[in-house]
Amino acid sequence: MYKNTSPGLNGNNQKDTYQVRSESRPGVIWQELVEYTVSHGLAGIENLTLIPGTVGAAPIQNIGAYGVEAGDVIVRINGFHLEKREWLTLGNKECGFGYRDSIFKHELRNKVLITSVVLRLSKVFRPKLDYGGIKEELAKRDITNPSLRDISDIVLQIRRAKLPDPSDIGNAGSFFKNPTVGKGEFENLLKAFPDIRYYRQGELYKIPAGWLIEHAGWKGYRLDDAGCYDRQALILVNYGRATGAEILALSEKIKRSVFNKFGIIIEREVNVI
Repeated sequence: MYKNTSPGLNGNNQKDTYQVRSESRPGVIWQELVEYTVSHGLAGIENLTLIPGTVGAAPIQNIGAYGVEAGDVIVRINGFHLEKREWLTLGNKECGFGYRDSIFKHELRNKVLITSVVLRLSKVFRPKLDYGGIKEELAKRDITNPSLRDISDIVLQIRRAKLPDPSDIGNAGSFFKNPTVGKGEFENLLKAFPDIRYYRQGELYKIPAGWLIEHAGWKGYRLDDAGCYDRQALILVNYGRATGAEILALSEKIKRSVFNKFGIIIEREVNVI
């Protein structure tokens, strides 16, 4: 059993699989949890390094990056149902995890206060390297047998190079989901745009929304204080005094522009309150 070496974090082991429980009230910062697991040699969320927010919020969005999602490792969540005024526990399947989606964005939207999250992690490290330039960065560093720390450090470096720090520039992280298309639609896109980026997922093809937005001409766009980040078009930013309505209006313009150019509908990833 691991000792509680970080506030609100506990670990229990079963052979090579470990369960880590994070108490999310008043709110363990997600990066603190990632650092705890990496420093203890527990694999599973190292690719989710430097995602802003709290552990309690992670299941709601089913946060993900570089081929990994929180729902891949969440065993259960504990929380309080605000309407029924009772405690509840939901297992992984009950959480309804999908791509940036969960039951907490639908049936239980604004109804549950998540108080703790239990993750199943492993002492056996099976790195996921196929997304976001991780392989390329490993090659640059001449690393052929990467450690947990190597992957976490590389993801941290990539994210810092591409994404704005919310404490410096107001933003909500990735604003749009990456759309998927079928084989026929993809082949037509490839003919029209030979340099299009994509990831194959069985019979479907995932197209990076950032690539679509950039090639629709929005990267670096700014109107007053609402803009599209100049290093990563997937991020909408608030340079100071933009209202929520102005950011939302910009997102609608971008959605229409991408559809007009590529025939693809991109969906917002963020929750609009």
